[in-house]
Amino acid sequence: MVEMPEIAAETAYFLNTTIPVLALVGKGVRFPPGQWIRIASGTVVPWQAEALVQDLFPSLRARGASFRVLLTDFDVMEFERELSSHLA
Repeated sequence: MVEMPEIAAETAYFLNTTIPVLALVGKGVRFPPGQWIRIASGTVVPWQAEALVQDLFPSLRARGASFRVLLTDFDVMEFERELSSHLA
């Protein structure tokens, strides 16, 4: 059985601490590979979501987390392409 990629149930901010990336992911859009943690509702303004990440994850204060907007599957494909080029 092939496992389908996880899909966002709502538009919200999600964090991947491994990369680290904070992303606004649109409802119905699949997540890039990795573990994504819901941080805040999509109605929150980006600077508040970023401040929340720094409060909840002090280890990210020094190195920071980049911010991405993934509202379509095309956005996710471009993000994955960017990630793979950095890892190569």
